[in-house]
Amino acid sequence: MKNIYEVLDQFDLAKTKSERMSVIQSNLSPILVNVFLFTYHPEYQWMITEIPHSYKFPDLLPGMSFQQIAGNLRKLYLFRKGDPTAEALSPQKRTELLLQILESMERREAEVIMGIFKKDLGVRGLNYKFVKEAFPNLIP
Repeated sequence: MKNIYEVLDQFDLAKTKSERMSVIQSNLSPILVNVFLFTYHPEYQWMITEIPHSYKFPDLLPGMSFQQIAGNLRKLYLFRKGDPTAEALSPQKRTELLLQILESMERREAEVIMGIFKKDLGVRGLNYKFVKEAFPNLIP
């Protein structure tokens, strides 16, 4: 299975909507679906919108990170507006947790997490409209 950023890179290189749809279909996984859900579903709003200034991109070779995005997606509730646990965290504690998550992953996977928070994965042609068409029951 490819890393999510590899799927997004392949999607970005696709020239037509049909090719993009094929990339999604051939790489479909629960992790990819969750990335789309967290990014494009309007119920998911985030307290984080930018990488903390003290973030240091880990100097890791691809595949050598401590964590992968799959394990960290489960922790995103800590940054979701309206979640009681997230609301109880101080801004400083929230930033510390975010740094721990981001620094435990490869740089490109950390960029996917930040794309979720920004509601934009930074991939040409990948937007709410495309995801709605590809997964009609995933987002309203």
